[in-house]
Amino acid sequence: MTFYMKKTFIDPEPGIEMVNIHYTWTPLGEMPDWDAHHETRVMPRGGVLLRGLGGTTLDESGQYVQSEVQTITLPDDGHRRKVLRLPKAIPDRVAGGYTEHYAFHHYFETFRDGKRERSPLYTEEIVSKEVEYTDFQGTLGAMCLFWSIADGDTPQYTPTEEPQFITAYGEDNPFRSHKLYGAADQDVCLRERSELIRRLPVPRRYVGQVHGPRGAQVHQNWRVVNLWQPNPAERWEAYWGYVVHTL
Repeated sequence: MTFYMKKTFIDPEPGIEMVNIHYTWTPLGEMPDWDAHHETRVMPRGGVLLRGLGGTTLDESGQYVQSEVQTITLPDDGHRRKVLRLPKAIPDRVAGGYTEHYAFHHYFETFRDGKRERSPLYTEEIVSKEVEYTDFQGTLGAMCLFWSIADGDTPQYTPTEEPQFITAYGEDNPFRSHKLYGAADQDVCLRERSELIRRLPVPRRYVGQVHGPRGAQVHQNWRVVNLWQPNPAERWEAYWGYVVHTL
């Protein structure tokens, strides 16, 4: 599982022909081993952003379909931008399993007049925060966090889950929230999921997580759909609320 984070570079002088960002990740306190893992991305002036990473929506007939990703190419405004995909967790060699708390390392490589220069190494601490919504009325069938780090340039969906659902039906239940968005038939999947949710007592809690550098602000809405209804005209979707979290 991954999340998205934008990095920006401003040319310090004219005539820079190309900029790359080099990055990796390690457990906290460790220096990067570029031979073990090394990602490189070109940073164009302006940049390319993606809108609508994940999620589902209702079409005009009331059927559930996967939302489309929109590609936006920004004009050259003197800034270079690149959206990076980072892991939500990395292996924890000390405690075993995985940890969502790790170090992200990066530096910039610039080319000008045939010369290559490298910036200092920057290290950021990646953390996570649990976010929760309580459905007191029991009307919701699925809920996503719709969020972006620092601004609205990296909007992404993260499914939430009701802890009672996991307790009652198991971690590997085929109708878990995060499986809805990859289902071949989302209408059938939401119908089956809704039948299971209706058996759970209210209020129901929908819990998810956001990720990013420590101290960063995360802008977040709730993307909701109601419990499955046989009549497509009675189905609805909405964006609720607006919250700014500090990681």
